Amino acid sequence: MKVVCFLLKLVLKILLLPVAFLLRFLCFIWNLLMQLSLWVLSPVMLFVLGCGIYSVVRASWTDVFLLTLIEMGLFAAAVGAGGIMELMERLCECIEDVLTI
Repeated sequence: MKVVCFLLKLVLKILLLPVAFLLRFLCFIWNLLMQLSLWVLSPVMLFVLGCGIYSVVRASWTDVFLLTLIEMGLFAAAVGAGGIMELMERLCECIEDVLTI
């Protein structure tokens, strides 16, 4: 019985190893893309915020509303990318925990 259990664990590890490598590679690529996109996204967010402040001073409330929606969308994209990165890291850790058993 111990031999069968050992062989099943070995087969599971052999099947999960390529998945772990692929997932770790995807985590690396996602992190790289997230960092690069935030270098582009953050100046755009600052520009939209500046335009929103200017629209408030000018009392153009339609523009303020639209710029607020754009700013919230950009912020949601940044937070969503971070959330996806966190989920991928947790999944990588879970698979690595299974592989080390």
